[in-house]
Amino acid sequence: MKKKATLLANVEIHTPHRHFPDGAILIEGEKIAHVGPIREASASIAQSKSMSREFETVDLKGLTAVPGFIDIHLHGGGGADFMDANPASIERALRTHLVKGTTSVIPTLMTAAPEDILRAIEAVIKMPSAGLEIPEILGLHLEGPCLAGEKRGAQPEKHIRPFSSGELSRYIRASKGGIKIMTLAPEIPKAGPLIRYLLKNRIIAAAGHSNAAFAQAMAGLRAGISHGTHLFNAMSGLFHRDPGLAGALLLDDGVSIELIADGIHLHPAILSLVMKIKPLEKIILVTDATRRTGLSRTPLRTPDGRLYGSAITLDVALKNAARWTGRPLAEILPMLTLNPARLLGVTGRKGRLAKGADADIVILDKKLSVTHVFRKGKKVL
Repeated sequence: MKKKATLLANVEIHTPHRHFPDGAILIEGEKIAHVGPIREASASIAQSKSMSREFETVDLKGLTAVPGFIDIHLHGGGGADFMDANPASIERALRTHLVKGTTSVIPTLMTAAPEDILRAIEAVIKMPSAGLEIPEILGLHLEGPCLAGEKRGAQPEKHIRPFSSGELSRYIRASKGGIKIMTLAPEIPKAGPLIRYLLKNRIIAAAGHSNAAFAQAMAGLRAGISHGTHLFNAMSGLFHRDPGLAGALLLDDGVSIELIADGIHLHPAILSLVMKIKPLEKIILVTDATRRTGLSRTPLRTPDGRLYGSAITLDVALKNAARWTGRPLAEILPMLTLNPARLLGVTGRKGRLAKGADADIVILDKKLSVTHVFRKGKKVL
């Protein structure tokens, strides 16, 4: 069956591996058919015009094309939270992020009673993959319940509990194998068996909400933890007599880490510091967005004043990181495109602009504001 084709012409392109100042992207159906200098696109364009049922050209002169953003840690937006566990709320939350350039997500579920977690898992997993203008759901992130109470942040203390293989197996079955990340505290009892269980089920073990001493954190990394949840937030920090979990995550070049670039969770200078210490390919910008995102710039707080996620979308994180660090777009961009795709093992189709990849494309103006969003070739903004 013939597909619709769209040519994005006269646009600056960051793939992000390569930079084309005067480029073209040819979309056929849901995939990218060509990306590169516009002068090299004529043969592909001619072929596409002859083979397509409909051909459209969009002139984007003065604008920049980048891969769609991937958020691996977000709880909601637009007044909704994934724990609401109903389709309307989930769609509203996801749509809030899509129009700001986030084309793929890993919805994050909070620590809660087992039946509430199961209900949320089933509601998210059942969301249609087509027909709705929402980011593609690449899996789920369980933030808990095996956490340290003293570093729980906004996670309800009454629902923090030890590892149970029976409980976790119920979640895995309900998600149809869709759980991709689980955050745990490496110092808790049974942390070793939990990490091994996660690895056996191909789930990324992430350290967070932890008061681990440096030795405990390093033991967790040796056991198989390969990711750090919102670095510095809700974890034991750097201290000259014990570098804590934050120190362990910074010292291990093989471990990826999340940064919340909202200017509230982290001082702007922390981003520059982390980028001098960690390999850039191991840094992932996340939002940790909650239901207030899209409605207010002020994040939620618990009754006792603890931060309850952020109120930003990834386009804001991109702007902030570029402005605060002074680093070029080519260095910041992978932190919300290629790096999360690499963590999830989906670089074949996500996180980059390349022939055969999904046509998840975000168009930015000179101030890095989002002007157009294409999700699998369909223009949604």
